Amino acid sequence: MSSKSKNDLINIIKPFFDLNFFFIVIAIILFGLLMLWSASIELSSNNFEGNPFHYLFRQVIYLFFSLFICSFFLYISTEFLKKNYFVLLIFFLFSLLLVNLNIFTKEAGGSARWLTFAGYQIQPSEFFKLFYIVWLCAFLDYKKNSIRRLDIFIIPFIWFSVSAVLLIKQPDFGSTAVLFFMTLLLLFIAKAKFVHIFFAGLFGSLAGSVILLMNPYMLARFNFLKPCDNDGYQLCYSLMAIGSGGIFGKGLGASTSKLFFLPAAHTDFIFAVLVEELGIFGIVLIITLFYLFIRKCFFIGDRAIRVGLIFQGYLAYGIGMFITMQVLLSMAVNLGMTPTKGLALPLFSYGGSNYLVSILSITIMFRIYRDVYKKSINSSIR
Repeated sequence: MSSKSKNDLINIIKPFFDLNFFFIVIAIILFGLLMLWSASIELSSNNFEGNPFHYLFRQVIYLFFSLFICSFFLYISTEFLKKNYFVLLIFFLFSLLLVNLNIFTKEAGGSARWLTFAGYQIQPSEFFKLFYIVWLCAFLDYKKNSIRRLDIFIIPFIWFSVSAVLLIKQPDFGSTAVLFFMTLLLLFIAKAKFVHIFFAGLFGSLAGSVILLMNPYMLARFNFLKPCDNDGYQLCYSLMAIGSGGIFGKGLGASTSKLFFLPAAHTDFIFAVLVEELGIFGIVLIITLFYLFIRKCFFIGDRAIRVGLIFQGYLAYGIGMFITMQVLLSMAVNLGMTPTKGLALPLFSYGGSNYLVSILSITIMFRIYRDVYKKSINSSIR
């Protein structure tokens, strides 16, 4: 293909997709599918009559289903999300309430976080996290001239507190922590007063400590300082897997921890399998991919704000931090840097709800890019 033809093709695609962002996302998805297959091959063979590809096939189905659902979101303007921000918040808050009322609820791993309809399961907390961020970004846009007032500043924390009560009752302390930090970070980006952010963070940390003290099962997870004692079985094998990986790992598919030693090897502890098989090289690779991801989200967010699309800019920043924060927390759990809790590694861990939400977040990013591109045509920003 000639250089002119390539340039013509790029010019055709550019109004719809950021090609660099597109290839970053494709690389993360393919890497995630490869690691899921490797982490689940033994469990799949054992549970499904020797079929080593069961979980991989299911994840690919989740991928195509997510792409099908999200293809419609490409035609939904981000202004629609902004105008309906409160309706979306109430709808997904209601879904959390259904879980707490044990309506259509399924329990797994000691937690009741799933709603079951016609044999299909969804985890409302995954969707609520994304649309809470959508609500918060829209609120900060509408209140951008008064966010430094204390009476306006506390409104996001009122809604956060309502959602936190519902999440902790499931229990889902990990999602609560993600939303709390997301609230603080987005308020910082929206230029709220630092003193307000500081005291809100301090109060939230104290409240979180009280919740931990009131729930012995949560407090027991702080045995991550002595991972092989008492309830530290998962973390103990996670650290052994990571430690045995070395610089270049044992080789793809050669993990021994996934041979029924490490529970949830294909979900919450897939990062431990990744490091065991690919070593420090694998850590560098996954960090690099998600660094490029958040860097591109921040770039799009910055351009959005510069052309006057404040909501879109906040949301681009929010989605970048939302995905990356889950990655960092999942890695921290696997490395024993935080207490053990169920938190998926986006686009790597097996599961439909988190996968759909991750793809939906990325779809919204492509839509933001498209809106910013249209707006920037008539702007000096290029």
